Amino acid sequence: MAYSPVTKPCKRPRSIQSEHRSFQAAWEEEYLFVDWPKEKATCLLCKEKVNVLKRYNLERHYKTRHASYSENFPLHSQLRSAKVASLQQTLLSQQKLFLCQMKESEAVTEASFKICYLLAKHKKPFTEAELVKKCFLSAAEILFENYSNKSSILKEIGALQLSDSTCARRIEAMGENIQEQVIKAVRESPFFSIAMDESTDIGDVAQLLVWVRYLDQSLHPKEELLCLLPLHGHTRGEDILDSICNYFETHHIPLDSLVSITTDGAPAMEALVILFEWPSDLGHFPTVSTL
Repeated sequence: MAYSPVTKPCKRPRSIQSEHRSFQAAWEEEYLFVDWPKEKATCLLCKEKVNVLKRYNLERHYKTRHASYSENFPLHSQLRSAKVASLQQTLLSQQKLFLCQMKESEAVTEASFKICYLLAKHKKPFTEAELVKKCFLSAAEILFENYSNKSSILKEIGALQLSDSTCARRIEAMGENIQEQVIKAVRESPFFSIAMDESTDIGDVAQLLVWVRYLDQSLHPKEELLCLLPLHGHTRGEDILDSICNYFETHHIPLDSLVSITTDGAPAMEALVILFEWPSDLGHFPTVSTL
């Protein structure tokens, strides 16, 4: 009789998080490490980081890289304690400087976004962004003439990124963010309605504009432009229906919440009305009206 070998269940590999390792305060003076950043340790002497908080790892680093340090600063001596405190203060100052630079960079980026937003809102060309920057610099030279931090102000204005390509990226990013917000709001609305209009652009491409009316989280009605869908090829009612349904499916907008459709009465839209009057995959029949 053949017996199958008995195998032990495979143990799940341990992870660093599951072991709940924590930094020990004694390691600061013993191995000259501090608990920074989160769940890591940083050497006060060479600023190298150790990812796994184990005594062995810190001890190996200290004895390999800084073994001679104990000769000049003996362990548990007052001289060593003072040196550790000095190194910690130096690291803290460097961290504050780094955070300050990060905040300045974030402020410059935010200001760049606000300028690009105003240019787009007032339908101005991207090339005017550099002109805005020059106006800022010229005005700042006079307005902050007697300020002690005038040079810092001019430096911040000069750091503004307002090239044509940068403005294009900023406005594109804002447009994508706004679209994501609208789609999320429509998706969470208990019901919504849409209005559609089909037109041809200067490139002879049919474009379908879709507006949406929905309820926000406070149950207040809101209206937004939902999307602009190019219709390459035919612009029949079934093509428009396929384009809308594909868009809703791609962005996970439930068609069950669609209660009303408004069109401009164009022939293609009339065909769309007929398609909606036939049994469809919607499971219900939204109200279709013509302006």
